Amino acid sequence: MREKKKYTMLVVDDEPIISDGLKELFEEEFSDIFQIYNCYHPKKALEIFKYRMPDVVVSDVKMPKMSGIEMAEEMRKIKPDLHVLFLSGYDEFDFVYSAIKQDADDYILKTEGDGIIVQAMKKMTELLDSENLFMEEYKSAQSKVSYMAPAFKQQALVHILDGTVAADEEFRDAMMELENPLPEDSKLLLLIGTLQEKVTQITQEKILETVVQLLQKAFGDKISYIHKVMYRKSFVWLLESEDKELPALLFVTALDIQKMIQLRLGLLMYFGIARESVGWKELCSGYSELWTEMQRQAINEENSIIMESRELYISDSFNGEESDFEQMLAPITEKLRMMEELLSGENFPAFTDLLQDILSILVKAKRHSLYALEIYYSLGNILIAYINKKNIRPQLASRIQLMELFDPGSFVTWEQAAEYIIRLTSSVQEICMETQQTTMMSITERTKTYCLSHLSEDLSLPVIGQAIGFNPVYLSRIFKQIEGTSIREYIETCRMDLARRLIRSTRMKVYEIAEKCGYQNPAYFIKIFRAHYGMTPQECRDMG
Repeated sequence: MREKKKYTMLVVDDEPIISDGLKELFEEEFSDIFQIYNCYHPKKALEIFKYRMPDVVVSDVKMPKMSGIEMAEEMRKIKPDLHVLFLSGYDEFDFVYSAIKQDADDYILKTEGDGIIVQAMKKMTELLDSENLFMEEYKSAQSKVSYMAPAFKQQALVHILDGTVAADEEFRDAMMELENPLPEDSKLLLLIGTLQEKVTQITQEKILETVVQLLQKAFGDKISYIHKVMYRKSFVWLLESEDKELPALLFVTALDIQKMIQLRLGLLMYFGIARESVGWKELCSGYSELWTEMQRQAINEENSIIMESRELYISDSFNGEESDFEQMLAPITEKLRMMEELLSGENFPAFTDLLQDILSILVKAKRHSLYALEIYYSLGNILIAYINKKNIRPQLASRIQLMELFDPGSFVTWEQAAEYIIRLTSSVQEICMETQQTTMMSITERTKTYCLSHLSEDLSLPVIGQAIGFNPVYLSRIFKQIEGTSIREYIETCRMDLARRLIRSTRMKVYEIAEKCGYQNPAYFIKIFRAHYGMTPQECRDMG
C-alpha cells in the first residue's frame, strides 16, 4: 500500500508548459512530502480544490477571465488556512504589489529560476510543519482538558491573586483539598497573557492548557509544575521553579508560543514575564506590578512580550556599588529607549556608540550585581526583538551562540558578557548589510535584464522605475553603487554594442539599426556611435 503524502499541492498556470514544468520540478524535489496536482484554468482549479482541499496553491497572478488573486479569495472562503505562493512576470509588479502582503505567503518572479522557486517551497514546507506541530500540541492539550483542576482550585488561585488569602493558616486551608496545591515554601514565576479580542471560555481553556504543554516540553525539569487560571480577563500561569535564569529563557520560548497561537488561532497574545520567582504571599503584589508594567510600556505587534523591569538611574540603582556610576548624568533607561529606536531605524553607528556607553558601565559592576544583570537583560531584550523582527535567527545560528544572550551565568566576568554583546551586534549588522547588498544586487540585475529586453523602446528612468517597481531616484542610486556606472551610461553601452553587431552582421540600413537600438534620430545615433567607437557606422561596416 502506497504511503500517504504529508501535504497536497495544486499548481495553476494558464500556460501548460509552465504548469507541467512546475509539477515536474516539485515532484522531483518534494515527492516524499507533497501529492501534486496541476491544471491550466482557474475555474478548473476551483473544482479540483473543492475535491482535493490542497494545503498549498502555487498560482500565476494573471490568467484569463479570473486572476490568481481572485481565485485565491474564492479558495479561502472554502479553506481559510490555505497557503498561496504567487508567480508573476516583471511587468505585473504593480498589479500584485498591494496584494502580496494580504493574500500570498510568498511572491516570486517566474524568471528567478528553479532554485528560488524550490527555496520558496522549502520555506512553505517548514511553515506547514510548524503548524502541524502546534496542532499536535493543541490536540494533546485537548485530551487533557478533562483532567483540569476543579473549579474550586481556580477560585483559590483567584483569592490568592486578589490578596484575600494572606495568613499561613488560610493558605493551608485553601490548598488542603487540591490535587496540585501551590507550594508553601518554594518560588513561583508569574507569566501573564492578554488578548485584545474577546474569546469563548472553551478557547480560553484551550489556550491555558496548550501553553502549559508547550512550556513543559520546552523546559522539562526546570519547571516542577505549572498552575493556570483566568484572572481579571488575563491568562495567568504560575511556574514552580527556583531557576534564576528562567525569566530570560522564557522570553525566547514565549516568542515561539506566540507565533503558534497566531498561526493556528489567528490571535495575537501579549505576554508579560515577571523579573523573578516569588513566594505565594507576594503573588498579589507581583501580579499588580507586572500588569502595571505591561500597561506602562507601549505594547504592539513589534513589542508584544514585556519583561518586568524597573527604571534604571545610575545614581540610585547601583546603590553605591561603584563610585564611577554616580558620575553618569543621563539615566540608563533613557539610553536604552534611544538604542531601541536607533536599532529599529538600522542606525548602527549611533546604536553602537550608545551600546559602548552602557557596556562601559556594565563592566565596572560587581559580578553578582542584580542591577548589572538587569542592564544585560535589557540589552538582550532589545537585540532579540530586532532579531525576530528581521527574522535572522537562522543566519545568526551559524555565526554565534544565540542562547548565551539569555545565559549571563555562562560568562565568568561582565567583561566577557560585554564582549559577547559586541560580537552579537557586529554579526547582526553584518547579516543586515549582506541582506541589503543581496537585495541591491537583485534590483540591479532586474534593471539590466529589463533594459536588455527593451533596447528599442523608451528607457527613461521613470519608465524603468515603473517597470521594476521602485522609485527612479532610488533605483539610479542603487545601480550606480553596485555597477559603478549610471543607468544611462549602461543603456548607451548596450545599445552601441548591439548597433556594432547589427552593422557587421546584417545589411540593415543605418536608420533601421538606429531605431532597433532605440534612437529615433539617425543623425543623433551616428553622433553617439562616432563618440563611442571613433568612427561612423558606415566606416565600421566598411572595415568588415
